[in-house]
Amino acid sequence: MKKLKVAVLYGGSSSEREVSLVTGQAVFENLDRKKYIPSLVEMTTDNHFVLKNKNKKVFLDFANKDRKHFDVVFIALHGSPGEDGTVQGMFEAFGIRYTGPNTLSSALCMNKVYAGLTYYSWHLPHPAFIDITAKNWKSNQKEMLSAINANVGYPCVVKPADQGSAVGVSIVKTEDDLKKAVGRTIKKFPWLLAQKFIKGQEATCGVLEKKGEVFALPPTHILPQVGKFYDYKSKYSAGGSKHICPADFPEEINKAMQDMALIAHKALGCRGMSRTDFFYGDDGKVYIIETNTIPGMTGTSLLPEAAGKAGITFPKMLDMIIASAL
Repeated sequence: MKKLKVAVLYGGSSSEREVSLVTGQAVFENLDRKKYIPSLVEMTTDNHFVLKNKNKKVFLDFANKDRKHFDVVFIALHGSPGEDGTVQGMFEAFGIRYTGPNTLSSALCMNKVYAGLTYYSWHLPHPAFIDITAKNWKSNQKEMLSAINANVGYPCVVKPADQGSAVGVSIVKTEDDLKKAVGRTIKKFPWLLAQKFIKGQEATCGVLEKKGEVFALPPTHILPQVGKFYDYKSKYSAGGSKHICPADFPEEINKAMQDMALIAHKALGCRGMSRTDFFYGDDGKVYIIETNTIPGMTGTSLLPEAAGKAGITFPKMLDMIIASAL
């Protein structure tokens, strides 16, 4: 059987660039050389594509001469423009096959406002939120604070609408704290959410596809070790968090998370893989928080860990993800 030429696209210009570099390297190292001829392609901070060829760097032109250089691109980018539909739209325009969801699905999942509205339309339990744009905050701050007080309450979580890896997230307890957090964060991220804080335990559940059929992996109970919640340091530092997989929740709670992860995957139009984050609230309810279309695949990452618990090796998981793109 002919080996597939796979470009592992990593790097990018987002705040999650360093994580992407580790994810891409892990994907590259775990691709089965009996099936694939893998290449590392870095998306630079100024949005050029550079093929890492031994000790040389070759600039690629996907729009023209390099359009058919690879059979498929494995997108290992995190954050914008690699996870929000921008890169996906480019590849679709050029007829280049790539892993993960299409342009619309990527954009939906990356934007917490529109993903949240999709959850509501599918009757998935999602914490109440009010979105805050820089323009509205400047001109209607009093009305926005009133809406947040009435519909969200305190404590609440302030976070960017379109960032991942817990970038820019704050937990605030009062209106004064909220104003400070928004004033600090909105300068860098002009679209934020103020979302109801759920007191409880953090969890996640991955979804993979095999021959067109989606299935849920065992949920993982996440216990942050270096932060108050599963923030950037907890996610990517060695020993930053403890993972219990399968999760040590009641069986019906694990099943509920798997069911919701599958619904979210389908509702948002995901393809190949996804990982949906949850809170198991102290009130005994499960709350869906967000769905990641390109989950991290570092040494501490949750998706490959859960796949392993299901008997799926890292290389086999990559086989599934690539097959869904062909």
